[in-house]
Amino acid sequence: MIHLQVEMQDLTEIESALGMMRDRSKYVLRAAVNDTAGQTVKLLVDGVGKRYYMSKSNVRKSMSISKATVRTLTAIVASEGHANELYDFKVNPRTYVRGGGAPGGYKGNVRRDRKAGRLALKPGAAGDQYRAFVVRYKSGHMTVGQRVPGKRMRSDRRKEAVKTLLSPSVPTMLGHEQGVYREVEPQIQELLQKSIQEQIRRFLG
Repeated sequence: MIHLQVEMQDLTEIESALGMMRDRSKYVLRAAVNDTAGQTVKLLVDGVGKRYYMSKSNVRKSMSISKATVRTLTAIVASEGHANELYDFKVNPRTYVRGGGAPGGYKGNVRRDRKAGRLALKPGAAGDQYRAFVVRYKSGHMTVGQRVPGKRMRSDRRKEAVKTLLSPSVPTMLGHEQGVYREVEPQIQELLQKSIQEQIRRFLG
């Protein structure tokens, strides 16, 4: 969650710039903060798209903006969502093979700056019986799954259960600690100051 808000110094500077229209200062700030919030979403979406094999449309769907008001000059950019399925990222091959998967196994990758890894319970083991494979459910939904050693399927006790392989959620990819936000934060502050100046010119024009 990202809070975009302005300091009292910004308000004082805007009042000075507006002169006789100083009573419109909070309206200027509201417009600037909301404009910056929209640009922030675009920055974050582009940032995730550059770092991860995740479609920008899926990132954007997870995000929302609570706009600033004249009374509360704070906009909130938030992202919600659970862990994504690995199949939403880069998996090779992506085709469903009836009966257990591609002969050479599958590789997957979440981040663009890293090499694809072999999808197996023990990545370095040759002939791992617990290699991942593409699953196609009756609904038509496709994902990457893997057998769970010792756990049986409810529908067929002769077979081991299958779990879906997951990857980071969008909020994690955006996160303050290691996520995209740290990279774009300086740009967000620059955008806010630029937007304030643009809104002042608009109100004076």
